[in-house]
Order: sequence, then C-alpha cells, then structure tokens
Amino acid sequence: MKRILSLVALLALLTVTTMTPAFASTTSGGEPFRLQRYTLPNGLRVWLQPRTDSQSVTALLVIGAGSRYETPANNGISHFVEHMLFAGSERWNEEEIKDMITRRGGQWNGWTGPEATTYYAQVAAGDFDLALDWLAQVVFHPTFPPDKVENERRIIFQERSGRYGWLINTLDSLGFGYELDRDVRRALFPGSALGLRVTGEDASLDSLDRAALMSYYQSYYTPANAVLVMVGNVIPAEALEQVKARLGVLERPGNPVLPASPQAANNGPHHVVVRGPLFTDQQRLMVGAQTVGQRHPDRGALDVLAEVLGQDLMREIRYRQGLVYGVSAYNVTFDDVGYFAVSTTFGSGHRDKIMSAIEAHLESIRRGSVDAARVAEAKAALKGRWALSMEDSSVRANWLAGWALVLGDDEPVPDYEAAIEAVSAADLSRVVNAYFTPAQSYVGEHQPVVTVASGAAIAGAAAGLGIAAWIGRKVWRRRTRHHA
Repeated sequence: MKRILSLVALLALLTVTTMTPAFASTTSGGEPFRLQRYTLPNGLRVWLQPRTDSQSVTALLVIGAGSRYETPANNGISHFVEHMLFAGSERWNEEEIKDMITRRGGQWNGWTGPEATTYYAQVAAGDFDLALDWLAQVVFHPTFPPDKVENERRIIFQERSGRYGWLINTLDSLGFGYELDRDVRRALFPGSALGLRVTGEDASLDSLDRAALMSYYQSYYTPANAVLVMVGNVIPAEALEQVKARLGVLERPGNPVLPASPQAANNGPHHVVVRGPLFTDQQRLMVGAQTVGQRHPDRGALDVLAEVLGQDLMREIRYRQGLVYGVSAYNVTFDDVGYFAVSTTFGSGHRDKIMSAIEAHLESIRRGSVDAARVAEAKAALKGRWALSMEDSSVRANWLAGWALVLGDDEPVPDYEAAIEAVSAADLSRVVNAYFTPAQSYVGEHQPVVTVASGAAIAGAAAGLGIAAWIGRKVWRRRTRHHA
C-alpha cells in the first residue's frame, strides 16, 4: 500500500456516498489518537487509525455478544458460535480458514468474553485486503457444517479440561469451590449473568444443537451489532473502499436483546469463602468493593487508587514484612458496573497481618493522608505503561475495541492520559469514602481444605495405619495358630 495519502485518495475519501460519516476527529478534538470513525448504511461501524510508521495492519471485527447475553439454559453459546465460525465458510473449509493468514506470515485468532466476541487478524501492510476478506468470510459467511458441531463440542469440553462441571458445581454448592473471582461477582451482583462461565456448563453445552447455534448467530451477528477496528499502515480512503465492497453489502437485519444492567447487592459487607483443594499450602485473599462501569468519570481515580495501593502494599507486606511474594490492586470494569480488588496469596498464619495492612492503607487514603507527590508518582507509572503498550498496534486495536461497542457515534474516545492526569489526592479520598462502605465491601478467601502437604500427610497417616493394621493382623494370626 502507498505510504502517503495522495490528493486523489483524499478526494475519494471526501466523496464516498455509500457511507455516512458518523464521527471523525483527531487528537486536537480530545481523542488520544488520530482516529477516523464511519458508519456504513447497514449500521456497521468502522474505526480507522492510520500508522504510517508501521509495517503491519491489525484488524479486529468485534460483535456485541458474550456470556452476559446468555441465560443458564444456553450458557456457553457465544463461545460455541465462535468455534463454529472457524469450522467452514461459503468459500473455505476449516483447514483453508486456519491456513489463509498463517501462510502469509500473519496471525489470527478469536476470543469470547462476557460482553463481546472478537475476531482478529494481523498481517503485513501489503496483505490488508486478505485480512479484510478473511474476516468478512469467517464472521459473516459461515456455514455451520453439520458434521463439525459434535467435533467442536468435544473440543470445547477439552478446552474446559473435560466434563467436570457437575462435580465442580456440586462441590461449589457445598462450599468447596475454586472460582473465587466468579463467586465474588455472584455475591456483588446476585442473579446476574456476570456469574456465568464464558465456556458454559456441561448441561447447557450438551443441549445446544446446530439450530440453536444458528438462531443465536442470526440474532447477534448483524452489521449494526458489529464494529471493525483497523490500526496500522492503511490509507483510509483505500481501506474504506475495500470495507464497502466486502462488508457494506451485508443487509442482515436484527435487534439483539441487550443484557440487563445487574442490580448491585448493596447489602454487605460480603464474606465469600471457597475451599477447593490447591497444590500448595498458600491461601488467596481478595479485598474490595463494588464500584462503577467503564464510562463512569470515577474510573480514572479508581485506576490511580489501584496503583497507589498496589505499590504501597508491595512495599509493606512484601519488602518490609515478607508476608507475600506479590500483591496486586485493580478495578474490574464492565460496560455498566465494576468492582475493585486487592489480591494476594500467602502462607497460612499471615491472614490477619495482611488484612490489617490493607485496611490501614485504605483508612489512610480515606483520611486524605496521601500527598500529591505520591499521587504524581502513581499517575506517571500508569501513563508510562499505557504509552508503552500503545506502541503495539494489536494492543492499541484491542484498547479501541473496548470502547467501540460502548460509545455512541457522537461520543469521543476518552483520553486515558488526560483522565489520569486530572486525578488528585482528594479524588482518592473521595472514591474510598464513596465505594468502600460496609454495604458495598467484600472479603473473598480461598482456604484450601486439602493441599499437597496435608494430602501427603493424610495419605502417609492412612498408609501407616494400614501397615500397622496389616502387622497387627499377622501377629494375631500367628498367636491364634500357636494357641491352637
């Protein structure tokens, strides 16, 4: 592809009549990148971010469908559909689909999350048309080969490490679970689809047939429920012409059912305990609170709070007291809700000291004891990591895709660095007071009842008792024979 936008290309860009520009802005308009956004007449949104210094192009086709769109009855269907799309298209069989990008030295993949399913291709700049053709075929022209449904069901169970769901769920109901994060979400947002597994359950996966998969696909895989994100060495006018030719002709209607916003429990403090066996004697601890979703103005302050807490607790309980190997703090955001977590693992006997350290640091921030210099240090770390990560076009495309299905056509992509820079020490105190209330707080613990060490001790004791019983029985038999 050309590296300089010619006058002809520029005129073509300005005179495209089959597309309706929905929004176009540059960094001067408040967005972090020179981003061009368009909406095709069929509803497909197109986000272009040219990088003339790059030798590659990353293209993501993102669909608004994931486990949050499911019910317990069809849980796992979004992920199952993703698998089936790679099983065959109108032009290519499974092997051809999985070889098309690779044989040109590119990379491809697909993944399903709670709120979106993403299809990805990264190629050399000169192969951009191939990547776009591949995405269009895979995502919008699948055939759901009947002979592949059972194959993919087996693959999904292998991906989930087998048909263990009935056992895990039974153990979980008895308090012997493994998934602390999921159980925390279930406590904070009871009855919500946020408590469903992305990969589904045994019963729901077994119930899904080809007709159910295709019906779900027809409902959610519509141009109006999709966005194409392209980052790299592309000339916008040329790229848009190719998008129009391959994706602009799609006319599949549909009105996807959007997931209901979960109702937060607000009846804490919650104490979530799971006791599934682990391979070590370590325990896991999560401490946090219900917070807010991706678009909320407090997201920047919560990110800075996480950085401050993470760094300070590392100094205190890792370097000074030597109680843990590592500790992290983070704010999990969905479209509309979120939760904050401080997470660490530790050896038995240290829980109370670690809890005291976490509570003391939160209370210090609540009282406004964090000075401006400390906040500035945390903000510099966040902005630095973000800037470094954005050097990678694939990471940048994924970051943009995270906003693509959330923002309206007239809403600019938030400037992350500006949002972080605007956070003050007073903001940290404010968000701790606002969210870390008894009603919104939780403590999550993974306390294994059986570990390798304890299991070995139990096995050793059992073996010892068995040997003692065997010796005792031999002695008793000898004495019996002697008296006889």
